[in-house]
Formats: sequence, C-alpha cells, structure tokens
Amino acid sequence: MVIYPMDFTETIDGAGIQTLFEELKEDKTLIRLKLTKKSFESLTLLTGFRRKFGRHYFLLDYPEGFREATADVKSWRLKFEFTGRDQIQHSFTSVGNEYYQDQLCIEFPRKISRLQRRKNFRLEAPDGSIIDFKIDETQCKEKVIDVSLGGALVSLVCFGEASSEDLPFQPGDVLEEIELVFPGEYEEQRIYIEQATVVRIQDGRRDAKICCGLQFRKIDKTQIEALTDFIYNYQRRFLRTRLRPDM
Repeated sequence: MVIYPMDFTETIDGAGIQTLFEELKEDKTLIRLKLTKKSFESLTLLTGFRRKFGRHYFLLDYPEGFREATADVKSWRLKFEFTGRDQIQHSFTSVGNEYYQDQLCIEFPRKISRLQRRKNFRLEAPDGSIIDFKIDETQCKEKVIDVSLGGALVSLVCFGEASSEDLPFQPGDVLEEIELVFPGEYEEQRIYIEQATVVRIQDGRRDAKICCGLQFRKIDKTQIEALTDFIYNYQRRFLRTRLRPDM
C-alpha cells in the first residue's frame, strides 16, 4: 500500500485529459471558472469539443457577465477547478479569446492537477431555504445558510437558546429522511436526502445561537442531479441580478 502525503498532487496529461473532459460533459459536472488578474468567477459546464487548425479546444456554457469582465482583455487567462468522479479536486489553467456558437472556446490544457481538498463547491443558500427533518418525534424546519452537493450548514433556530450539549444529536449522529426546500420563482424546489451525518456543531450565524454542519451520506442519483441543476441555475440567476440591478 502506498500512502501519499496530504499535499500529494498527481498530474493528468495526454489522452487522459480527453477522457476526463468527456466524463465532465457526460456527468454535467459543475466547473468553477476564474479569470486571473480579474475579480470574476462563476460556475459553468463543459458542453462540447472543437478542433481547429490541428488544435483541440473544449467548449463551456457562457457565464453571465463574462463579456463585460473581459471587455478590455485580448486573451483570457483562466483557472478552472472541479470535482471528478473520484470525488477528488482537480485544477488546471488555460487560455482563450474566442466565442463559438455563444460558448467559450478554450484551448486544451497541457496538464491537469489532481489534489485532495474540499470535495464540493459551497454556495450561500437563497433566503427562505429550509431543511426539514424529524428528531425525537419532533419535526424541525431549520434555515439553510449554505449548501453544496456534499452537505449544508444549518442554522438551529428551532432549538432556541439551547447549548450544543443540550442538542438531541451530536457530531457523528445520522439524521434520516431529510428534505431541502428552496424557494423558486414559480414553485419551490424539493430535494430528498435519505441520510446525512452531523459533522460539526459550531457557533451560530444569522439569528441562531448554534449551527450544524451536515454531510449528505445517502442520496439518490436523481436527487443529486436535481441539486446540481438548482445550484447551477441559482448561481446564474444571482449573477444576472447582480450585474443588472434594474431587472
């Protein structure tokens, strides 16, 4: 057995990049895009591939506000991060300067780094988001502070002024039959989670004395896909509102 240090980084290159990118496209994996030397970042999706003058390119769904952020830039210098099927974080850099059918056309990188870090991107949940679960015959509806594909941070308002020692669950305990409920423009979005582990209890945020960190332990594939779609679409709506406050 080989034991790697915590900061061990593996490099993926050559044909391995094409294979990995095809997985990203098939799985509709969320990719975080950052413009170097600019304060712009967004989540996007890999949508396809292109070959031009003997060079390989990958296509990305156009992030809201990207044109405005690159208006004074001739060549885009970009950093990307994503979580692969192996639940390990990957990152790489590349360049581009072309739109193709309203998508970003980016050169294949020479290499991709694979490094164990936080598995999922975490976003602040929209106002009105709640998590619904039952504990000791008591139905609890708590506020969701932030959420990712792997878990959520929850504000424990229902337990009032209780201390962490007084809670009916502690780190390591498993909660079952949980629903995440997100507000929507026309109807709310519900995500069902079979099991979640309490990973930490911490000082409160917002209007709660204490908060609880949950790691999703058992969730159906269709529910993961629904949560992925929600996180991606919510982020796009948020960026659109922020960039166009008059809407």
